[in-house]
Formats: sequence, structure tokens, C-alpha cells
Amino acid sequence: MTAGRCAAVAIAGSLAILVHLTVLAAAAQPKKLEVAYSAISATQATLWFTKEAGVFDTHGLNVTLHYVASGTKVAQALLAGEFPIALAGSAVVFANLAGGDIVFIGGVVNVPAFSLVVTPDIKRIEDLRGRVVGVTRFGASSDFSLRYALRQWGLEPDKDVKILQMGGQPELLAGLKSGALQGAPMSSPTDAQARKAGFSVLTDLSKSGLQYPMISIVSTRTFIKKDPDTIRSFLTAYTEGTRRFFKEKDLALKVIAKYTKLEEREVLESAYAYATQFIETTPRPPLKGIEIELGEIARKQPEARGRKAEDFVDGRFFEELEKRGVFE
Repeated sequence: MTAGRCAAVAIAGSLAILVHLTVLAAAAQPKKLEVAYSAISATQATLWFTKEAGVFDTHGLNVTLHYVASGTKVAQALLAGEFPIALAGSAVVFANLAGGDIVFIGGVVNVPAFSLVVTPDIKRIEDLRGRVVGVTRFGASSDFSLRYALRQWGLEPDKDVKILQMGGQPELLAGLKSGALQGAPMSSPTDAQARKAGFSVLTDLSKSGLQYPMISIVSTRTFIKKDPDTIRSFLTAYTEGTRRFFKEKDLALKVIAKYTKLEEREVLESAYAYATQFIETTPRPPLKGIEIELGEIARKQPEARGRKAEDFVDGRFFEELEKRGVFE
């Protein structure tokens, strides 16, 4: 073999090694993942904790969290391709009925965990008649839960009670303080802040007996088809982070303080108690809640009639991880 050919072979070998090392290095890099959450609320606390405790990193995911006020806006962002995975609520069903491809892959809070906070002059449900009540966004969990409750109480939404959309939980509190609202469905820690400000809780909507997908883990069929491994890793990491959240209270309180920008120990304790009461330790897709929601929507939207909860859920990842014992 000539000297020139030897050199060529050596160069080719070096390039092959370099390519191999580059591939290995790329594989070792955590996958960047943009994830949205829909409320400054303890309903999202286990997602925050999983990020801050580094659990996503241990499962090969470099997650960046983004606050997008209300599930309605989150659904729009998912459909626009801005985020592949998010925490959102009832707006997902409305988006699907409108032709979107968003699906539920896991459940987080499966009841309407809102307190209906009102001004001090409102003492009874009947006192809501003729008043203005706020929600985050029309079609969001706060909106659906409020409308369901009003009908149960014999009040017609938009007719007997005016409903305004305000943007997010902090905006609901601001609306009460300014006098623009006389009531609002609030989650923790906003409800605790409202009580400290002199407002009162008229009723606890979580005790209505309604099963409902208030907060769920959602994605799109497009992304799932493209990258199913990321969905598996995300669900596995989220489950591990949730279990740790229930055990590591001190760190959980610090995480809640960071994301809510609150410091009062009493309010943070209240938020942690709320989270551990309502957040599911096993993120089972909320089939029953979706079924009930569809029944309510079908009262006014014919396209919801005859639809099944399974049409809105991709449960294969949960079932796969359940068989592997991840949730045990």
C-alpha cells in the first residue's frame, strides 16, 4: 500500500470515529422540551416540582416551562405547534370538537377544585342573581365549572349571572379588589389571598360530586406520532416527581413560592395542602370526567352528541407504563 493510500485510509478511519463520537454525544444530550402550564395555581405544582427537583433531567429531558394563562390559550398554542406537551383542562375537549388533534395522555386534577369566592355582601347562592362573576377564559376549567354549578343551583349563566373573562387567577383577584367582580371560582393559593383580603368563600365546587378533567397532561396526535419516546419519558418523570412532591414538603413549599411569587408561610402551606388533596398521584387519563363534560357540552353543541371519551384520549402510554410497574 502506498503512503498516499495509507494516509487516505487513516483519514477515513478518523472521520468514521469522529462521526460515531458525534452521534454518541448527541444521544447523550438531554432532549429540549418546551412545556406549557395553564395557571398560577397549586394544581400545577407537581409539574413545577418535577422540573425544579431535576427529575426531568434524569430521564433525558431538558424541560423549559412556560406560563400561558388559561387552558383555552394553551390549547391554541398546542394547535399552533408552540408546545408539544402541556397541562390544560376542559378547553381541550372544545378544541377537539372544533377539529383539533389534541388528546389527553394523563390526568392531574379530576374534580373542579375551585372555591367560589365572593364579596362579603353575598351570603347565599340566590344573592348571585344580577351580579358579575369572573372566569379566567371562556371555555376554560373555571368557566365550565362555574356554569355547571350555576345550572345546578337554578341560575342561568349569562342571563341570571353575568360572566366576564379576566385572563388568569391573579386577574380574578384583581377584579374582586377593584369592584369589577362580585365573585370568581378560585384555586389555591389565590383563594387564600382573597380570604386574607376580606373576601369570603360561598361554596366549595369540589364537593359538587362532579368528576371533571380540571387539569390534565395533553399533547397532540401529530407530536405523539413523531416522538412517542418523549411522551413515555415525560410521563415517567412526571410520576416520579409527583411521588416526591408528596414526600418532600420543604422543597415543595420552596417550589410553590418560586412559581407563585408568594412568601407568606400560611398561604404556601395552604397551597401545599390543596395540591396534596386534589392532585392524583397516578396520572390516569380522566375518561369519566371527559364523558361527563361531553354530556354537558352536548346540551348546546350538537357536534358533541354521540362522541365518546375514548375519542379524546391516547391511553397507550399510561397502560404501557402501568404494565411496567412505573405507578406501583
